Amino acid sequence: MAPLSWSTEPFVQLNELFSSYDVSDEQLEKSISEILDDLRNLLEVPVKNDSSRKSLTPDSTVELEGVQYRINSDFVAQACVLSDELNIDEKIAATYLSYGQMSSEELDRPPAQAAVILFHMRRGYILDIVRVILEYALQPDLDNYSMYRDLAKKLATPEFVSRVVKSMGDLRGTLRALQEKETSGHFLGRDLDEEFVENIKIRRDATLKEHELLSQVLVMLCRLDYVNADQLKSLLEITATLERYDQVLVHYAVAVIAFFEAICVPVDEFDRNKSKTLLQNAMKIQTYIAERAQKPSAKVPYFHAAVELWWYVYFNRMCASERDSEQSLISKIDYVKDLYKPALSCIINGGAFEFMMIMASDFSSESEAATSHTEMKTILQSKTLQSAVNMQGQVTGVEIPLVLEVAFQTSDTFEKVFTESMGCLVDAIISDMPDLLKELCFKEEELLFGDDGASEQPDGNQPDDLGPLDMELEKFFMFISYLYAGRPDSSVAFWSDNEGNLYGFLVWASQCQTPLMIASYCDMLASLSAGDEISLAAYNFLKGSDDSSFRGGVARAQQPRSMSWSYLFEAFSYYITQLQDVTPEQNMFASNAPSRSLIAIADLPELNDDDSLIMASYLRLLEQIAKWSPSIARASLIQPTPTLNVYNLLFSLLKCRTSLTGAIFNVIAAFAAEAPRSERAQIWTALDSWLLHEPIVVSRTPHALSGAPGRSQHLTFQDRFNILLTSYPDILGFVSLIDCLTRVPIDGSINDIPFPDNLGEQYRSPPGIRPYIDFIMEEVFYPSMAAELPQKQKLTMQIPCLRFIRNCIQDFNTDLVALTSASSGADAGSGGVNVEMSIQPRGLANYIRTHACVWIMDKLFQEKIYSVLFSISALGIDTISEPSVIRDDANEAVALALQVILRILTIEDVYLDVLEPAVRAAEAGGDGTKPSLVSASSRALLGIRNFEDAILFNIFVVTNFALYVNSESINVASLAIKVLDIIARAPQFLNLDYDAPVQGTYANGVVPGITSKTSFNYQESGNRIGVNRLLSALDSVSESRRIMFGFISQLQRPSESYGEEDDPTDELKLEILDFLSRNLNKASSSALRSPLSSADMALLDIDVSTLSDVPTISHFLLGFKIGDGATAASTAVLQRNHEHGGVDSQVSLFKTVVSIMSEHIQNVIDGRAVSPRDAAFCRISMEILYKLCTAKISSPVALELLRSSDYDFFKSRISVEPLVTMNTTRWGAATFRELLTPPNNGEYEELEDPSLMDRYVPTEVDEEKATTTLLHFFASRTCLFEYASVELHSVSEPITSVFEGYVKLLTIANGVDKDSSSSALDFGVPIACETAKALELLDFLEFDIEQLAGRWGVNGSPIKISDILPLVQDVPAAAAEGSGDALAVQASDYSFVFGGLRLDDACMYALPPTRSTMTGGGSGDFFGPSEVVYDMTRVEGILELKVREQQNLGRLPYPTPEIVERQRRRIIIACRRFNAIISLRRAQSQCLAAWCRLLRIILIDTTPLISEPDRIPGRDSFMLETMQVLAPKMLHYAHVWESRVAEHLASACASLIAGISQYAALEESSANGREDDEDDVATDIAHTVFRGSLIAVQSPYASASVRADLYTLINIFICSQPTWKVGKLSQLQRTIESCANGAPTMSSSGEGQNADDVKENRLIERIANDAVSGEGITRIMSLTVLRAFAAVENVTGRYFLLNALVRYNLLLLLVRSIRRIDEELDDENRVSNYEVTAFKAVMVFLTELAQSRTGAAQIIQSGLFPLIQGMKYLTIDPDVGIFTFASHAPVNPVGSRTLSSFWPVSESGGSAGGGGRNVFFELVAPTLRLLACCLLSMGQRNYVVLKYVRDTLSRRMLLTRAILRRIVGLDVSQSGQGEASGVTTTDDEIALLESGKLIILMSNLTSSVAEEEAGIA
Repeated sequence: MAPLSWSTEPFVQLNELFSSYDVSDEQLEKSISEILDDLRNLLEVPVKNDSSRKSLTPDSTVELEGVQYRINSDFVAQACVLSDELNIDEKIAATYLSYGQMSSEELDRPPAQAAVILFHMRRGYILDIVRVILEYALQPDLDNYSMYRDLAKKLATPEFVSRVVKSMGDLRGTLRALQEKETSGHFLGRDLDEEFVENIKIRRDATLKEHELLSQVLVMLCRLDYVNADQLKSLLEITATLERYDQVLVHYAVAVIAFFEAICVPVDEFDRNKSKTLLQNAMKIQTYIAERAQKPSAKVPYFHAAVELWWYVYFNRMCASERDSEQSLISKIDYVKDLYKPALSCIINGGAFEFMMIMASDFSSESEAATSHTEMKTILQSKTLQSAVNMQGQVTGVEIPLVLEVAFQTSDTFEKVFTESMGCLVDAIISDMPDLLKELCFKEEELLFGDDGASEQPDGNQPDDLGPLDMELEKFFMFISYLYAGRPDSSVAFWSDNEGNLYGFLVWASQCQTPLMIASYCDMLASLSAGDEISLAAYNFLKGSDDSSFRGGVARAQQPRSMSWSYLFEAFSYYITQLQDVTPEQNMFASNAPSRSLIAIADLPELNDDDSLIMASYLRLLEQIAKWSPSIARASLIQPTPTLNVYNLLFSLLKCRTSLTGAIFNVIAAFAAEAPRSERAQIWTALDSWLLHEPIVVSRTPHALSGAPGRSQHLTFQDRFNILLTSYPDILGFVSLIDCLTRVPIDGSINDIPFPDNLGEQYRSPPGIRPYIDFIMEEVFYPSMAAELPQKQKLTMQIPCLRFIRNCIQDFNTDLVALTSASSGADAGSGGVNVEMSIQPRGLANYIRTHACVWIMDKLFQEKIYSVLFSISALGIDTISEPSVIRDDANEAVALALQVILRILTIEDVYLDVLEPAVRAAEAGGDGTKPSLVSASSRALLGIRNFEDAILFNIFVVTNFALYVNSESINVASLAIKVLDIIARAPQFLNLDYDAPVQGTYANGVVPGITSKTSFNYQESGNRIGVNRLLSALDSVSESRRIMFGFISQLQRPSESYGEEDDPTDELKLEILDFLSRNLNKASSSALRSPLSSADMALLDIDVSTLSDVPTISHFLLGFKIGDGATAASTAVLQRNHEHGGVDSQVSLFKTVVSIMSEHIQNVIDGRAVSPRDAAFCRISMEILYKLCTAKISSPVALELLRSSDYDFFKSRISVEPLVTMNTTRWGAATFRELLTPPNNGEYEELEDPSLMDRYVPTEVDEEKATTTLLHFFASRTCLFEYASVELHSVSEPITSVFEGYVKLLTIANGVDKDSSSSALDFGVPIACETAKALELLDFLEFDIEQLAGRWGVNGSPIKISDILPLVQDVPAAAAEGSGDALAVQASDYSFVFGGLRLDDACMYALPPTRSTMTGGGSGDFFGPSEVVYDMTRVEGILELKVREQQNLGRLPYPTPEIVERQRRRIIIACRRFNAIISLRRAQSQCLAAWCRLLRIILIDTTPLISEPDRIPGRDSFMLETMQVLAPKMLHYAHVWESRVAEHLASACASLIAGISQYAALEESSANGREDDEDDVATDIAHTVFRGSLIAVQSPYASASVRADLYTLINIFICSQPTWKVGKLSQLQRTIESCANGAPTMSSSGEGQNADDVKENRLIERIANDAVSGEGITRIMSLTVLRAFAAVENVTGRYFLLNALVRYNLLLLLVRSIRRIDEELDDENRVSNYEVTAFKAVMVFLTELAQSRTGAAQIIQSGLFPLIQGMKYLTIDPDVGIFTFASHAPVNPVGSRTLSSFWPVSESGGSAGGGGRNVFFELVAPTLRLLACCLLSMGQRNYVVLKYVRDTLSRRMLLTRAILRRIVGLDVSQSGQGEASGVTTTDDEIALLESGKLIILMSNLTSSVAEEEAGIA
């Protein structure tokens, strides 16, 4: 035998394998075999002994998983105490204590307590694993059934079974010992010791759980037939020692029944030896039972009586087949004497049936709302009484009914076993000993009706007197009723076989005669009717017995009568007739009594107790079948005969003033649940008339009205409610009915009120639902918190009230308010829908005023009401989690309260801004009565300006909300995190100065005399966490650690449905992670109730400025230590935390977030697919970490923590990031390639294209999942890149080995082969076979979103309905029929429905803007264009409103035709696809922008290492490879609609080209003697980028910012060419010419075509147009490219640029553009920096162009001289000057390197930061330079040019003299040397000196003209 494992780890791992969906049988079997000895050993552990205790000494060692640990004296003492506590060997105790020390932090418990937990945890896992193995061995349908069957055989040896039985006894001893310890601790005062109390609780709960599991294991062993009689006898001997009616007793009951069933199997006539053995074993038990019956137990006699009865039943089954054989052992058994009579005695004298009824009742799943059902137990319970015990534990002598109360302490698996076992017992009693039931029925009927007993007893046997007969058959009926109540479809055995015993039992029992039998039978039948199919069988069962009729009364009929529908309805009619039998004299006041009057009549007929009981059971039966039956059966019940209507019948019965009011309400609610609107209206009308109109007839005047004179009294609404609803069941039933009636009917919507809009209008004022609201809220909900009410009763009453409140506020359509106003129709903003005609009642004002929402909200804002709401919501996590009688009800109540609070917080703005003012205005214009609504002024006087204020004043509820996040109820936890999220961002909880008195306004208008503050600012405070009330509240309470661990526990909780995408547990975890992420941001009012869904939120571009700079609740929950002085002025307050739950502890939320991300990344790797859940978890987890690492307040701690050896996050995360492809990676159910597969239409019908038949076509659901998954993937990758950038930069100063390791991981090739054929545009450049990790992570660019957009028909503009639907006016009938589009053909009659919709008008909202990357590698801070998407919820609402509008106008039938539904679906699909494309474009662009930022960090931060190439090997190779990869992608994306990707790619290429070292050496090659061209890799790649840039810049989709980056690339390449190599420049010029019209064009000779050979030149045209009409950096960079082109043609002599400019008249425009500087001058001679820079760029280009004679001539012909002569700036006095100011033009802020490197303009001239600088001479110098260049180029013999220049200088003689005068005295020799000579020369001085030189030069050159003019003169 292998040594036992005391660790829990192997059992935890095996338990996880059981829940895994992809584990192999071999792996599972191996894991089980490794611990098989532990499983066989079960719970047995060596007990404590002296030798072990002596060996456990200080300095001795303890072995733990193969490692020896030395222990000290303290450890020895604790181990000995643990050994005594658990009664285990001291060495084993030391082992457990060691494990406890290791798990102490994880469990948040002291080591000793942790050891106890681990001890019981191991035992629990063992028992659960054994149970699962045995359970699976009973399921032959399992694929691995044989494996489990073999394991069960190995496990279930006789010794093992005996050990199970013995362990149950041992655990009962442990429970007894714990009870004694608790009692002694109470006397010693230790019950105040929290650790002592918690230890007792932990051990008791764990021991009870183990005992329960042992019971289930025994049941499985019995079903597998691995037990024998000796083991049963041992079990019975243990049960003989039971002393209390508790949970343990029920465990034994289930095990005993399973043993009886296994031992008493029917005899096999073909195997006599086996049969003989079985009979002998059974006879042993029979003998034992008979002997034990002679000595009944005084402790639990009813249990023993039940056990004996069960044995007699099962043993009789065994004896049945052998009873006729004289040689059988059975022949010795006398049926009457040995079986029948003892069994009957167990029932009558022993109380067996009564105990079974109590046991089933305590396990009943039905609520106490079914009052008559639960009270039946009290009526029948007469034997099982027990003495009451007082608070001191003393017996008082008062007998009370026995209550086990064990249902809430058992697990779901045990409840299932209990129900199955008891179901088998019911079958056995009915099938094997029916004589017992017949005898009980006979004797009770004889006792009631007093016959002489003419009928014979069963089998002719007359039993002896067994004592007084009680209602035992009724108890058996109720036992069945309680067993199946609230368990739908569990009673299928009763209905599956019409010839079976169980069905026959129902037929027989339906003929019972006594009132209690009838009542209990109907109650039983009601419980057996729960379930869809079963209820139909029950309906048909009662329908098939319609030959019987009701004769009234309880007298015994001559012949038995069966229960049937006709019988039941006749009974109702009979009782109604009897109760309405009032003489005219008594009713004389009814005819002329005023409305709402009270008529008191003596001797009013009433039901007796028996009749009330029968009627209550009838009503419950009708309720159950109405609740579960299908619509056909339900309709026949509503109108069973042409003259009978069930509603009329029920309301007639309601008017009879019986005690059945609540039961009647329940029946009406059951029918109304699935009723259409018209049927609901009938119910409302009848109910309102009965409650608020018809005279009330009572037997006597109520006490409250007894002082009123006369017999007729005028009553208020409240009086009528109080008189008609007198009891708890009545009120409960009434509120439940109103709850049902206020839900949206099956044929209705939230656009219609759920009750008649004129309800009660004829006889009361005000009409509508307000009286009901007042009664429920004021008289039911508010008093429900009364201290005298039991908690169970409080919750039972509060739950329907909360449902009613939820219905009223949840079903109000707030979109109606947003779409239109009360007076508008189909106006702008309504989306083309006439809202007034789309709702019921007509008109928004009527809808608001009539709807219950506004009146309920008014009540909820009252302190007494919201106090009750908060009290319910603050029941506490223990109340809804710990086993108790009220746990389920408390769970539901808390969930409903949270729903109500969440809805209030969501719609309170609409209520305060619109609803309340609208209703108040309507009331003010009415009859002048006092307004019904509480005014805003009154609320403000109490300090309540919105509901957050109410929460603030009851801040204790917030702690409960935070604790609820750890609730096992997913619904409660989800609601709690949503409410907490809104509260966390509310200003009341963010700023302590919120309540400062500042006169202002609130959302609903000015409040006179009330001060409020709706805006808030952070203010410094000396208090800790002084800026966040919520954080302060949670951090200061004693439950703060529990809150923190609650979040951790919920995130670590295993999924409910492993492997399924729609797992609610995963949804909850994502909500928690989203909460953490959102609360790392600054709070903003716009984000409080953001319309963005979770998928949309994943697309937000995270701006560092939006991250919180003060501690938030997320920092607290994640485990950061918040230091003192956490204010807005002090940001460095987050510290590392080593306490339990801190970021540095073993268990923290921070660590949980990291582990969640790692787990789901591994899922992607293992599954080779990306599921939506994995992508979502990776996205939100990475987003949290990125925010922590980016925010100033947390980045130092977070980065240091992730950099530690515990995480090594950068390397581990980057290295495991999954790579994806377009063809093979599955996004949910489809690959991206499959998304491009087109269906034949937009509705996913059968494909008509045969070529697509064998291809998978994604469905609509697949599309949505795939796009959502892609969005999450893009967002996750974006956050990863952003984190990598931050981390890489943080370790770069100074550069360390960590930084070098990071860079190597990203840049060094890893040998992954790439398919060269995968690139569509490779430009002939060879692709590397080895790829760096950073380039591998560019895989997301493979997904061509534009191709998908083209496939889906999305072009970026809002959707037009005419483009989606084949409308009649757009598609002629003949064309539609020929198109094959079925929708087009069928739409002919309904084309008008959606034709006028304007979805973009009402359903679109703007996404937050994103950052844009700019030219030259700089990152722009400005934002790109805004984007809009559809709000899908509103789209669906608009479509619903449109359909309702057409139906209300009579243009569309009801129900909605199928073709209209298909049109609506097509519109929704189109909108969803539009959203997907916009979001995917945005997400992909953001991801690339983040990658580019990472690339720049690598390039910039590795620059200091260029001189040390060994430290970062392959840096240049990485840059070249990156350019090689980016070039074709840049060209591709420049030709698509989405230009942001091309912008980022071009920017990245610019950064790369500027940093390549080979490029830097090109211009130096001549100096080094390198005359020959070296065609290295850098040149080839750069040439590819150059050609791609020339082509991409011509794309019509290339945006201005993209073109700016492309111009930068072009300019860099041209400027890097050596000017002395004419051949090189000629080749460059040919390249430019070949790309002049897009892709390179080649002549037949293989040479690029000459520019003169082509008719157009789109390249030059695009560049020149940008230079003329462009703005910002695009204009400036286009001018630099023109200058570079001009420089090339000046060298080569081929004027391709000049010819193109002249051909398109662009040169004329360029020359004239210099006048813009004049136009921009203001009255104060100021001009923007941007215009100065642009002017210089134009002049530099023209100067370069003028360096050739041809160019100068063309410039002169374009009017240069007249233009310059008329320039205004040349006329300004130099002493006045021209000054600059900061530019407000559309200039993109870029780095100064770009401007100074790519064009010869001074840096200061291009700076946008300088202001007030004199630039006069900086404008004059370029002008004079251009004149001089034209003069020199045209030559001295060109008299015309000489004259123009001379005239220009002459006209500006003042300027000339001023310049010459100013240069006198300047040290010309020092100018230009700058700082090198120690003299600082300004730009203005340099320009002045140049201007002087140029004037002197031109004066000398034009002197001949002056002389000639002088000679002429």
